[in-house]
Amino acid sequence: MQTIADYICNQEAGYANICISTTIYELAAIHATAYQFTGSYHILVTPRDSESVMVIFESIGSGRDITTDIKEFANCLIDNQVRLRLNHENGKIRDLIVAHAFSPIDLQKEVDSL
Repeated sequence: MQTIADYICNQEAGYANICISTTIYELAAIHATAYQFTGSYHILVTPRDSESVMVIFESIGSGRDITTDIKEFANCLIDNQVRLRLNHENGKIRDLIVAHAFSPIDLQKEVDSL
């Protein structure tokens, strides 16, 4: 059975790399997730091959458990990917609702009916 730790490579104190498939996760989701961790890590997202990227983590300070943080990164990555997928699927509906909600309306008909 594989674990998330199996996908972490080149792990040392304060440094680690993780390979992420771009056939499963969009680059936008990967970048959004990486951004969430920039307070604790210097992060670089770089191409590995045509179907994956390498995310390189370098701890900014001490006292971080990089393995735990990468597991949290994996959870956040799923969250960001789902959000992107929902936006792709429902974005037009959301835009239509917002446009209708903020469109000018003719209140005169409603006033006259009172």
